[in-house]
Amino acid sequence: MEDTPHPRPVSPPDFPELHDIDAFNKRLKAAFDRVSKIRPYKMESLGQVGGRDIFLLSPEAPIEGKPNVLTAGGFHGEEAGGPWGIIEFLETADEETLKSVNHSFLPLVNPTGFERGVRFNIHGENPNRGFVAEYIDGAEEEDAEWTNRGPSAEGKILLKHGAKLVSLARDGFVSQHEDDGLNEGFIFINEQGPMPSPTATALLNTIKKHFPLIPDGGKNELEGSPIKDGMWVNGMDSSFETWMLNQGVPRTITTETPALEPARSRVDCNREMVKAFADVTAEIYAKPPETGPKKGPALIKKKDRGPQP
Repeated sequence: MEDTPHPRPVSPPDFPELHDIDAFNKRLKAAFDRVSKIRPYKMESLGQVGGRDIFLLSPEAPIEGKPNVLTAGGFHGEEAGGPWGIIEFLETADEETLKSVNHSFLPLVNPTGFERGVRFNIHGENPNRGFVAEYIDGAEEEDAEWTNRGPSAEGKILLKHGAKLVSLARDGFVSQHEDDGLNEGFIFINEQGPMPSPTATALLNTIKKHFPLIPDGGKNELEGSPIKDGMWVNGMDSSFETWMLNQGVPRTITTETPALEPARSRVDCNREMVKAFADVTAEIYAKPPETGPKKGPALIKKKDRGPQP
């Protein structure tokens, strides 16, 4: 069932285009044209929900020997900092950064939620749930407010192109989210090895330039969680991040900027995190691989946190 009509969300004065999808798509096309002059990219629609395209941008010719990474934004419609951060990265990235990795982008996964400024899609579905069967039926999700117990309309589109997306994220995946109840930032990171890893350090240092980190143990709806030093490590649920991890992507990260802070600061932080992810991945893969087994933190099931990824 489609949700009831929403008026256009009131955007903050420091970012008046925050939920203007026409302005977003116009700037996305211009940003695509810009990066394609530096390094050829292709822009394709993976499918539509409610008449709105879900776009994928990827390099036309991956550079051999460079890592493949994928950054996504806008799984939840009210979390606009991530999508705009991706746009502004594409508007400003230099040649060195664009060629340091094979970087692909899902700038806006949930366009119908974005243009309404609401969390779920036009059908009342959570686009970031329903990907991993073993967690769909768990107690954490059985009383959840979203309507889907399998992939959403957006999720079905992503899974249809799953093999391609996994290949584009072969060396890492970041999904940019925001927490609507916090003034602090943090990350979820699924990666084996000692923590904080180089990837975690790079993203946390970027967040700390703009916002404080959430206290250990969380706060508000996250109180009592295993968050420490700004990280929730190896927490599993039915999200796309967990699905990507299960497909063999070696590190999947959910970044959380605080939605109670000014929009301009959140977009700035998300833009810088896109670059930080590219930079640290390029550094990791420029080094000779380490030998010997690594023992990382155990995988744990995330507790459903209501308005979270």
